[in-house]
Amino acid sequence: MRFHLFLLCICSAAVWAEDDLLFSDVDFLATSGSSNTDLGGYDGFLEDIPVVVTPSKIPQPRVDVSSTLSVLDGEFIRRINMQYVEDLLQFVPGFSVVPYHASSQIVASYHGTQLDQYRRIQVLINGRSVYSVGLARVEWATLPLSIEDVARVEINRGPNAASYGINSFFAVVNIITRSPLETLGNSITAYAGSQGDMRLYGQHSGLNKDWSYRASASTTRVDGFDVDVYGDDRHDGHGAMMGNVFLQQETSDSRFDLDMGASHLKANIDPSEYETTSDPGSYDTNKPLRIVDREYIKVGFSQQTSTHHELKLQYYYDYSDANEFHDALLNNDFYNLMFGGSETNNVNASYEVDLIETRHDIELQSTWQAANQLRVISALGYRWEKAESEHYLSGIARDEVFRLSSNLEYRADQHWVLNTGAMLEHSELSGTFLSPKLGMTYRLSEQDSLRFNVSKAVRTPDLSDQHFRWHYVLSNGDRSTVTYADEGEDEEKITSYELGYYHYWPTRGLSLDVKLYHDEVDDMVLSSKVFSALSGTDAPIEEGVTEDVMIDGVELELDWRSRSGAITRFTYAYQDTQTDNSRLERATTPIMMSLFSSVPLSDHWSVQGYYWYGKELGGRDYQLINSWLAYRHSFGLYSKATLGAGVEARLDNNALVSRHNILEKDAYTYVFASLTF
Repeated sequence: MRFHLFLLCICSAAVWAEDDLLFSDVDFLATSGSSNTDLGGYDGFLEDIPVVVTPSKIPQPRVDVSSTLSVLDGEFIRRINMQYVEDLLQFVPGFSVVPYHASSQIVASYHGTQLDQYRRIQVLINGRSVYSVGLARVEWATLPLSIEDVARVEINRGPNAASYGINSFFAVVNIITRSPLETLGNSITAYAGSQGDMRLYGQHSGLNKDWSYRASASTTRVDGFDVDVYGDDRHDGHGAMMGNVFLQQETSDSRFDLDMGASHLKANIDPSEYETTSDPGSYDTNKPLRIVDREYIKVGFSQQTSTHHELKLQYYYDYSDANEFHDALLNNDFYNLMFGGSETNNVNASYEVDLIETRHDIELQSTWQAANQLRVISALGYRWEKAESEHYLSGIARDEVFRLSSNLEYRADQHWVLNTGAMLEHSELSGTFLSPKLGMTYRLSEQDSLRFNVSKAVRTPDLSDQHFRWHYVLSNGDRSTVTYADEGEDEEKITSYELGYYHYWPTRGLSLDVKLYHDEVDDMVLSSKVFSALSGTDAPIEEGVTEDVMIDGVELELDWRSRSGAITRFTYAYQDTQTDNSRLERATTPIMMSLFSSVPLSDHWSVQGYYWYGKELGGRDYQLINSWLAYRHSFGLYSKATLGAGVEARLDNNALVSRHNILEKDAYTYVFASLTF
């Protein structure tokens, strides 16, 4: 206990790493797929209409955009005191962010529809998709990304396959990191909480002529939940290490960047039980461990060929190697049935769950100012991906995707703006798909606009859906019966209609966005991907269980920045999911709401807090409140320090999504600190 208290003191932990944003500093805007700042300042408040890039990959004033967009800018990110990027999405209308089976399995979902390994949003980091290859999901805990390196997050709340392709189904989350020019010098941040969680981060950035660079690293420890529904101790804590190197060169007409990163996750997972209806009594005897190593390399180059034309070439590689290690005691009847043995005694066995996922992606993009009223962006891309697993696939599965897209912005007059486009994709595994969108914006003034958008998208089956050959291989070489994919799954399809209103009052620092939507989803896949060959013979996996779903709703977002430096952000989402499937209905949340406020008390002190509410999230209401006090002191030039302490409290008395996710205490305290020099 003394050591724990001492550790809390010396780790007086982190937030607002090396930014002066706590008291109204201004970040720079980075473009989509780059950490560069070629769009000028956005993140200061009381300025002109903000500029965004995600909907069509073309820099546009937000008042011209026909898609529904949320922007979490650098100032908000530094003040919100979050330790992980995915947690920021709680402050986007319609998003929930919760762990499911374990503390390391974070599920960030929009419109719900699935509690386990959410598959229906596209997530990009500097233009690099992190949507996994083998078991389609976004595995947030393994991403080599520290929140201190993030400049802004733009969220396209709606399908946008016309710009980003297959699997950009319900939403697109575009995470844009900071240029090294914004982080010159050194910074260290730390965080520690009374529930046992800890986090450390450090970075160094430098400049040499027209080259700039940043090297950053962080380490994390999360204790996880306390007990399960039976009162037994949980075993779901995890620890992670990650590092990034970013190099950038800028000239008057070109830009080059090299982005590299790696992460190592070591996660405890709950022991498993193995049984058929007639053979109970087989279970894990160890505390299973999951280890994931992940790495990536991204290279980008852009050239301004003329005053009206730019070419951009991008390549990235992503690799993930995941393994689980289990020791088990198998009932002799169960063992003989599953592995074809003839044992008369129970069997001690060990096995490994393996999955290697690899992706290569290259894209050439052209941005052309065809006329004063017309801009066109076109792209040609190729992706190669592979999943390798003895456990899930009995070998290797591959896919190749070719894509061609074009999006344009046409200004008919001072009021009407047309945003339209389409992407044609061919997957060797799934077939050929055309994903169009059509958007119209009517500018009521320079500050407000009405918008209408209709778009189509598909979510294709992942490699495991099509190639499942799931079996258990023991360390002694014994092989179990096989659960296999018979015909594979068909693609899911969505047609989305949006009507929205956006208003920005620059002199008041106030923005308002309202969205009404109607989504028609055809063939939503509800098949359970579980091991089913428990009868001593091979068995097909459940396939073809689909549901047509209609989702209607309204979303509201209000953001206010005062001249005193105060920030208030409010979001509200109402969702009506029309389905007769009880499992699907349980995975959707009809009402979600968030409120964040930050108020400077003096030149050094500030107070912040937020509230989050989700109605029937996983079948239970969920709400929490978090508040903290911060002190900042400047040592002159760029050197400064921030210290603070806070408390988070659950206001409900429910398990979090899963009935086994139980914390014994409703509240915990934490401290944080950062130093920039």
